[in-house]
Amino acid sequence: MIKINPYIFGENINLCKPTKKFALESEWYSWFNDSLNTKYLYQGEEINTPEKQLKFFLSIKNRFILIIQDKKSKKYVGTVSLSSINSKKKTCEVAIVRDLKQNKFSSTLSSLESISLITEYAFEKMDMRYISAGQHIDLKKWQNQMELVGYKLEGLQTDRFYKFGIW
Repeated sequence: MIKINPYIFGENINLCKPTKKFALESEWYSWFNDSLNTKYLYQGEEINTPEKQLKFFLSIKNRFILIIQDKKSKKYVGTVSLSSINSKKKTCEVAIVRDLKQNKFSSTLSSLESISLITEYAFEKMDMRYISAGQHIDLKKWQNQMELVGYKLEGLQTDRFYKFGIW
C-alpha cells in the first residue's frame, strides 16, 4: 500500500495530502470507475486509469484535495475537496467521494467527520467566508446530515445535473 502523510488529524479518520506516486500507484482512480460511487457525479462516464488520475492530479488548480484515511484500518477510503476556490470573494465548494462498498454506518460517520475537518480548515486556515455544498436531490438524507455540521439548505436547482442523457 502506498503511504501518504496525514495533513489533518481527526478522531476516526485522517485527511492526507495526495502525491504524484499516490495518484499513479494507489486505488484512487478506481473509486471513479464504480457506478455506485459515481451515480451522482459527472465522473464515471469514461473509464478512469492510474495515468488519467495522475494527469488530473498534476492539472489541479483552484482546488484543495485530501484523501480520507480510516485510522483503524489505515485504508484510504475516499477523497474530500474544496474547489472553485475564490480567494478574493473568500468562497469555495466542498465535495466528498467515498468508496461506498464499505460499512454504510461507518462511512456516514467518517464522511461527516471529513466534511467537518475540511470545513474547519477552510474557515480557519484559508479564511473562507462561504462554502457551498450542492447535492443531487436523491441525496437529501445526506443534505440533512450535513446540517449537523453547519450546512443549510438554501434552495433547489432543477435541470442542473445531466448524465447519460438524463437530467
